Amino acid sequence: MSDNRSVFLLTYDLRARGTSSLYEFLYQSIREDIARGVIACGTKLPSKRVLARHLNIGVATVTAAYDQLITEGFIRSEQRRGYFVEDVSNYRLKPVTGRGSGLAGAQRKAKSLASVSHSNVRKRNSAPDQVALPVADPLTAAGATASDSRHAGIADEDRPLACSPSSVSATPYAADVISQAHDPEFFVDLKANRTSVSLFPTSVWGRYMREALSLPTDSLLRSVPFNGLPELRRAIASYLHRTRGMDVSPDCIIVGAGSEYLYGRLLQMLGPTTTFAMENPGYKKFAAISRAFGNPWRPVPIDESGLLIDELEESGADVVHVSPANHFPTGIVMPIKRRLELFEWANRARKRYIIEDDYDSEFRYNGRLIMPLFADDASDKVIYLNAFSKTMVPSLRISYMVLPPKLLARYVDTMSFYSCTVSSFEQYALARFIDEGHFERHINRTRNFFRHQRATVLRAIAESPLAAISHVEERNAGTHFLLYVRTKLSLDEIRSRGAELGLNISLFNDYLLSDGGPNRTTKRFEEYSHGEAAIVVNYAGIEPDRVDETIRRLAQVFPEYA
Repeated sequence: MSDNRSVFLLTYDLRARGTSSLYEFLYQSIREDIARGVIACGTKLPSKRVLARHLNIGVATVTAAYDQLITEGFIRSEQRRGYFVEDVSNYRLKPVTGRGSGLAGAQRKAKSLASVSHSNVRKRNSAPDQVALPVADPLTAAGATASDSRHAGIADEDRPLACSPSSVSATPYAADVISQAHDPEFFVDLKANRTSVSLFPTSVWGRYMREALSLPTDSLLRSVPFNGLPELRRAIASYLHRTRGMDVSPDCIIVGAGSEYLYGRLLQMLGPTTTFAMENPGYKKFAAISRAFGNPWRPVPIDESGLLIDELEESGADVVHVSPANHFPTGIVMPIKRRLELFEWANRARKRYIIEDDYDSEFRYNGRLIMPLFADDASDKVIYLNAFSKTMVPSLRISYMVLPPKLLARYVDTMSFYSCTVSSFEQYALARFIDEGHFERHINRTRNFFRHQRATVLRAIAESPLAAISHVEERNAGTHFLLYVRTKLSLDEIRSRGAELGLNISLFNDYLLSDGGPNRTTKRFEEYSHGEAAIVVNYAGIEPDRVDETIRRLAQVFPEYA
């Protein structure tokens, strides 16, 4: 039930918005007032028309600001009653970083905490042929037990470890990953979560690659720093500051060839006794990597607000992998109340961390991009992970992670003997591509393309026989949606009938995880899917001229439509 607080009339000086749009300035102003407690929980906000008239702005501007606040969970809408403020009393505004603000302050903090470690790296790198590797403890190399806390994983953060992945037999998850390399050709691959290469500005990219090869110095011919080319790290830090509200020092950024590589480095650094938690459903690949490195991992169920924190606590996990801005495959955005609960979980133990996978977050079609957990993290508990392979082209295997300063020092101590796995020429070209504004223009073009593609696919479904036996659940983000179909076919029958028609069909159940233990999530997911077959439609993999034929074939999979 809502409070009976009177309507809170909001007054802001819109002349102070600078270069921000009106709706974004209004959204940020209300969000900050709620976070600071100026607007209390349960307060009823003015209607859109009243606030628009009061501020002398358009109703559409207020609507956009309110919609963004609803998406992030700061307010809720009650039918025929209005808009009310949610309880975010535990929210802590992130303090100003270091002695200054923004990128400069963040960089000073990172350098002060990692200066000793960086000097160690310089000593190692001064003799390339005689790299001093960290010496692994024999107990760790043999796979220390949980009781060996002095030598194991993150049980003792002050003792850096370098651990080798365990030799394990193949798992079903590993088999799934390997089999993807041998998938047959399909008319359309609805499983493919990738962008169309035709959207990429190859001529611009080629120009920067030629520039890299023709530089008058030999700087790009030398060994790349373990954490990546400084030019690229600076470009990424600036981009995150502009677009994601993240004050990040370039020193805290680690560049690597793909998210899987970086995830493996995290597993190795944190040690084999560290237990990882994964959202269930979620990507099986990260579970396969955890298993390959010998790390215990636990699937944790979700609900309509994302990861269930009580289940996370019960799992005994030390580190959790989440995608709060756009969970795959449901598209759920984690609201602020659940984010606060997640921060509370992380802060209850020194060894707990959150891996924030912000993959696909740039593709949001209504409102602004969702604020990352990292931007709100006041306790240095979030490890931020992102990649360029989805936003640019799949073959560009460049990913990066942003480490909290304390973990950065540990990474330098234990992992910096690994060479950077990305070519200096590609890193230089990407840095120039970002600095000159081409990356953001490419994102905007791609976002507009996918917005149109999504509308085209949804319209084709609405005009097909599928409309009578299905409904769509989508959240205006990412490059996929869920199509729930009422059918008597089994999941295997759906896959096989689709394959016969040239469709590689992806199902919701394909992303359910199991660690071999008791499955407490089955009933929850049956309720979530309403007993229907849920197809994950990755429309990014459909060429525009094949949309109508794809939907026609998809309808033929189900005999119920006839």
